[in-house]
Amino acid sequence: MDILFLFWAWLEKALAVSLPFIILLGLLIFIHELGHFLMARFFGVKVEVFSLGFGPKILKYKKGDTLYCLSLLPLGGYVKMFGDNPLEEPPEDQKHQGFLYKKPYQKWLIAFAGPLFNLIFTLFGFFLLAQWGVPKLSAQLGDVQKDSLAFEKGFRSGDQILSLNGQKISYYEELDEKIKNKVGETLVFDVLSEDGEKKSLSIEVKNHKNQNPLSWDKERGSIEGFTVWSRALRLGVPKDSLAFEKGLRTFDTLLEVGSYETKELLEDSTAELVPLKYWRELRDLPAQKSYKLRIKRGTEIKTLVFDLESPKTLLDLGLEPSDLYVEKVGAKTPAEKSGLKTGDRLIALGEDRLLTWQDLLERVENSEGASLDLSYKRESEITTVSLKPEKIFVEGNMKSRYMVGIVTGGSTALGPELLKKYDFLESLKYSSTQTWEWLNIITAGLVRLVTGELSVRTMGGPIAIGRVAHDSFSQGFSSFLFIMTLISLNLFLLNLLPIPILDGGHLLFFSLEALIGRPISVRKLLIAQNIGLVFILGFMFFALFNDIYNWWSAW
Repeated sequence: MDILFLFWAWLEKALAVSLPFIILLGLLIFIHELGHFLMARFFGVKVEVFSLGFGPKILKYKKGDTLYCLSLLPLGGYVKMFGDNPLEEPPEDQKHQGFLYKKPYQKWLIAFAGPLFNLIFTLFGFFLLAQWGVPKLSAQLGDVQKDSLAFEKGFRSGDQILSLNGQKISYYEELDEKIKNKVGETLVFDVLSEDGEKKSLSIEVKNHKNQNPLSWDKERGSIEGFTVWSRALRLGVPKDSLAFEKGLRTFDTLLEVGSYETKELLEDSTAELVPLKYWRELRDLPAQKSYKLRIKRGTEIKTLVFDLESPKTLLDLGLEPSDLYVEKVGAKTPAEKSGLKTGDRLIALGEDRLLTWQDLLERVENSEGASLDLSYKRESEITTVSLKPEKIFVEGNMKSRYMVGIVTGGSTALGPELLKKYDFLESLKYSSTQTWEWLNIITAGLVRLVTGELSVRTMGGPIAIGRVAHDSFSQGFSSFLFIMTLISLNLFLLNLLPIPILDGGHLLFFSLEALIGRPISVRKLLIAQNIGLVFILGFMFFALFNDIYNWWSAW
């Protein structure tokens, strides 16, 4: 009975994980092959097989000349057309139904129809998303660093940007888009601060290195200090502090102080992100003799009561942000080799005291691999160790950079999110502009892979697609549709690459056929097909290796 229960539990979990992947890939393959099928039938080509998947056929249904089937391996599909084998010549009275006996432009359109249908689905997907509602970040600034130009000019964390040069700004995306092409210009912002004060501030746009690895632009205009990110209200609690004595622990998340809520409790009990602005508000709370705190530790929410002999502020108890506390040490990294452990409090790098996690990141990243002296506190003892940064691949940044293998205890939160719905005409415009923008992003990524500017470790295969499909599916319809739309656009572009056995290779051969007035010789076609097959198989195995390696590294 226990074995049967475990089997059903495993089967249920396997279905929950694999179902989104099957829906996503199955639908996109169907759309792609449907394009080939419909265009072939339009030009009078007999279609013998329409298959979703490869390998042994699980389900079969024949109607007319075509066998429709579902095959065992879901990683692809195919349309088998009559007369598509150059080594076999059909009877003379049936050649008019053969694929290779159609005019070059007709064969070209049949080959192009598959990617075209993926592009049409992409346009339709973005249109649906616009109708459903697109989440956009409010034009509210996150943490404005004190040493930034924005802070110097009067901008503060939490400021809401109302307008730029007299033009209304509702979303951070609009703000960023307007700033990036204004290098050297002085812009005037109308701003609403968190305390309700309206102010007009001017600042010059500087040229900076573009941090987006999937952009064609190496540089872009930006304003130093503008960000949508805020540090989270996770606590750092030194073991020699009153807060530790009273029961608080490092990495606790502060949810509520008395009746003063720092954040509405989220339905998702694992959420831990609270904007940094609450640190400022906590600092301004009057000193009290008694505090009632609601905190979250892991998934557990508990209430702690502090009864004090004399009035103190929460910060007087010894609380501090947790971003300079080590939460995790990577295996076989310089940090692990030096003896760093979870809970260590980072103090200084060389002679310079560390004030923020960003201080450490910048020094390590700019070290070029040179050794650094890092001081940290454990219990009451301060230790200094020598670390030699190593180049480590960072999946989020899609490139390698110098790191020491420390995961900070701090976390960040995005600013407020708004849902924007578009009318019909606006949705059409949104669909076309988003498709064009993502085409540029995907193309830039492919070019950077070839030139080596983007790490090949970013390439993903079926496991990566399955993981993304499962994660987006669990987040709701719009997230799943967005991922499906992007993958459809990837399929459109990748299938147009001029590689034999891909649609792009066929398009190249049919174009050459039209140009020279005769088909490419069978011998040359077979050589090209074999080369293409080796390339595609190599690509698939490498992507699968990346999937397995990244999955294994995560453990």
